[in-house]
Amino acid sequence: MILEFFSSPVGIAAIFSFFIGSFGYVIIKMWIQPLMRYRLLKSKVGALLEATENLTGEGRSNAFPADDIRRTAAKLTDCHNTLPQWYQLMLSNRDESPDSAVADLMALANVKDRQHTPKRIAKIRAALQLSSKT
Repeated sequence: MILEFFSSPVGIAAIFSFFIGSFGYVIIKMWIQPLMRYRLLKSKVGALLEATENLTGEGRSNAFPADDIRRTAAKLTDCHNTLPQWYQLMLSNRDESPDSAVADLMALANVKDRQHTPKRIAKIRAALQLSSKT
């Protein structure tokens, strides 16, 4: 009974669609989702740097988003560790270094003198290959 089902065209289509679905699930979970998560975090870092530049330009030191910067740095570290190996190699070929960006983000979050923030922001932009919108 079961052999007759799997030898019929409907059974063959069911087996074929099962394998295609399994392969698609693995591709989405292991490649596409981590890559999209990294791109979203990279854009969030860019937006956070823009907000930080605007705050330092106005001189409001009490509204500095140090906690947001720390959280984003931690998320970027986790995300970079889950990226596929081939994408990490591609990032290194593009001279994009999320690890050094995380170190500079943590230094930016802990900066005492707000005059040092433009230097830190420039280092983060260089490490992530982000362009300035100004």
